[in-house]
Parts: sequence; structure tokens; C-alpha cells
Amino acid sequence: MRVPRRVPWASKAELAELYDLLFAPGANDASRQAALSRAASATRMSYAMAVVRFVNGMVDPLQTGPYARPISHLAASLGIPSSLVALRHRATHEDLPPLPMLRRAVEQALDYLHRQSFLPLLASSSAAGWDRRAKLEGLVTEWKKIVKARVRTHDVTNESESGLALRRLKRAIDAEDADDVLDAVVRTGLVPVARKKRSHRRANRPPKEGLAIWRPLLAHLDATAPVSAALTECLVGALLDTAPRLNPPPAAPDAAEDHRKEMASYRWTLGTWLLWLWAGEGGLTVPEEERTGVLRRIARELVHGDDVLRRVYAELAEDTDAPALDELDELLLHESEAESESDEEELEGLEIDDGAEKPDQAPRDVDAQLAAMEANLAALNEKTSADGSSVPGWEHVAEWKAAPIGVWV
Repeated sequence: MRVPRRVPWASKAELAELYDLLFAPGANDASRQAALSRAASATRMSYAMAVVRFVNGMVDPLQTGPYARPISHLAASLGIPSSLVALRHRATHEDLPPLPMLRRAVEQALDYLHRQSFLPLLASSSAAGWDRRAKLEGLVTEWKKIVKARVRTHDVTNESESGLALRRLKRAIDAEDADDVLDAVVRTGLVPVARKKRSHRRANRPPKEGLAIWRPLLAHLDATAPVSAALTECLVGALLDTAPRLNPPPAAPDAAEDHRKEMASYRWTLGTWLLWLWAGEGGLTVPEEERTGVLRRIARELVHGDDVLRRVYAELAEDTDAPALDELDELLLHESEAESESDEEELEGLEIDDGAEKPDQAPRDVDAQLAAMEANLAALNEKTSADGSSVPGWEHVAEWKAAPIGVWV
């Protein structure tokens, strides 16, 4: 017995009609569209192809042996629902499934990708980011320890124990991204933990010990690829991110004062590193195309009264075309006054009497207002008496006295 076959027509007449709609000499786009009914078919085809490519894309990388393994087995090892595998087979080898079924299948696929792919990837990348940051901070700390020991012992050889350790450390640093290493150096290395080892408030250059430790590392990084621009960005970003307006002090007065001194010392040491880089004394210098942008970024923060940034800007603006600190203060003052005048003009006539008069002034104001009202009333009465009755049948009573309505006087 021959297996029945499904076709789009029910009779020879419908087959002939379909042929005419598609291939007759008079066929046009409208007739072909009526014959194909592309709206529903195209939507079902898109959903079906999405399911097919999803299943194939997930299981194909597992086909590594010389013989093909069943797709259902591979999908089960990945946790893909068996209904998606069955739907993929039906959409590939049989008729297209109904649209509601295809929509549910696509929702299942999206849910699988959300749970099995995106969430684990985000979790692993976050953990890897912290691990990477800890690894870079460890490399920076180890560099500081080795170089500080070599500086104290005046060891300059490469064959000593510290020299060999330094060479191994350089290879490990070279394997990392230079920008990430610079970020770790600025964040955990350039500023000593002890406040007494940081730059003095009257100094405009980093401490000598800090230069001896970190200048070789910065020169080593710059020898591989220029890092001056990235180092400038890290220093400026650290100065702006630690501004007092973004890091309010604790509520306790003693703790607040200690916090203020700590942050001022930390930020000024970062500022001296920026001044050292700006001067180009260590072979590294801020690129000329970056200098204007650095000055502008710092100048925008001066409106908040940041003392450290004011000193840094004053040092950087010397021998440049940028406005000096005094000129910038005057410019900011004029802008502030202009904004205040503009605000006053906009609010003119909208004043609100908050009733905050002085106690001795309030009675006098009330008395003056009452006297003015009585004078106006008397003038009105005199005018009414002189003019006579304004309305026929009405007369003005001369002995009228002011009293509440309904009260006989």
C-alpha cells in the first residue's frame, strides 16, 4: 500500500488554479502572493529556522569523533529539552509545526540560553575580573618589595637572586595588559601607605623613594608600547574620583578631620606624579594633544573649591596658553554672578512674604496699613457725599459707622 502524501491542493482543478496563479502569462505579484500566502508561512518558517539553528549550533561542536552521534544524545548531555529536538526534526523533515507551538519552543530556547549560558558567563566573568585585579595587585606589590630591597642594598646586578626574581616578574608583567597594570600601579603602588612617606604639601614632585621604585617599571612598560597617555588618564581619573564632594567625611568631628588629612595627602601625592609626568623628567611625558583636555577636565572641578586640584591646575597651567588660576577664578566669579542675576530676573515678582518680620516692626506695619485704609474710606465717603446718590432711591447716611453685618450700633 502506497503511503499517502500531503499536497496543497485537493483536486486537479485546484492544482490548475494554483499553476495559473504562479506561472500563467498573466500572473503578477498580487496573484503569486495570493497563491503562496507568505505572511503566515514566513513567520512559521522564521520560528522553525530559529529552533533548528539553535539545536544544531549547540550540538555540532560536540560532533568530534569519526562517526556521527545521535543529536538527541548530544542534546541530552547539554540539558536541552527533548521537545526542542523533536521539533527540530519535525521542522526539518516534516511539515512546519503550528505557530503557537513554534513560539513556545522559541521561549524555551531563550530560557535555556538565559539559565545555561548568560548567567554562568556573567558570574564567571565577574569572578575572573576580581581574580585578575587581585593578581595584578599582587604583581605590583611584589615589584615594590623586590625593587625596594635592591635600592636599599644598592644591588644593580642581574645575576643576583633579586635580579633573577625581577626578570621573572618582568616576564609576568609583560603577559598582562599594560593599561590594567598601570591602573593597579596608580591604585595601589604610587602612593605609600604611610602618610609620612608621601609627598610633602610644599613639594611638587613625588618622593625620591617612590621614583626609584616605580620609574623603572613605567620605563619598562613604555619600552613595549607608549603608556604616557594611559598613565595620564589613570592619574587624572584617580584625582577626580577621590574629590571631597564624591567622598564625604564621617559624621564624627575627629574622624572627619583625619579623613580630610588622609585624602588631601593621598591626592596631593597623586598630583605630584602628574606634575612629574607633565614635566617629562623621567622620559615619560603627557602627549601634547592630551594636555588641553587634561586642563579642561581639572578646570571644570575648580568650581567645587577643591584645594588639591587648584594647586595642581596652577602648576600645570604655567607656561601654557591656559588661563592662570586667578584669571580662572575671576571668570568663574563672573559666570556665577551672571547666573545669579539671571535667576533674580526670572524670579522677579514671584517673591513670597514668609511673615518673618521683626517683632517690633510688625505692629508698626499693621498700624500703618490700618491708617491707610481708614484714610481711603474717609475719602470715599466724602466723594460719595459730594456726588449725591449714585442710584435713584438710595441715600447716603452721614452717621453710618462701620460694623459687622447683622450687628446694630
